[in-house]
Amino acid sequence: MKAKKGGVRGKVLNVLIVALVLTGTALVAGIGDVSQGSSIMVRLFLGFLGAIIAIQIIPCLILFGAMVKGIVDLVRGKKEPEESA
Repeated sequence: MKAKKGGVRGKVLNVLIVALVLTGTALVAGIGDVSQGSSIMVRLFLGFLGAIIAIQIIPCLILFGAMVKGIVDLVRGKKEPEESA
């Protein structure tokens, strides 16, 4: 039986991603308090908008991780596999 890839590190990353999304949503949703006479629809719209913006953190982190991995591999001198034609 094989061990799952990621293990504890994967769980910690998942918890951090969820925490970032929730924090970002709460912070952006707080913008609704700035407007005068904000109704429930304004709060729902800004909360939805905040959730969309906060969820964009996930692809950003994936892209950043791939970029860092590429730079580290380049510095270590690992060559990319050559394609056979």
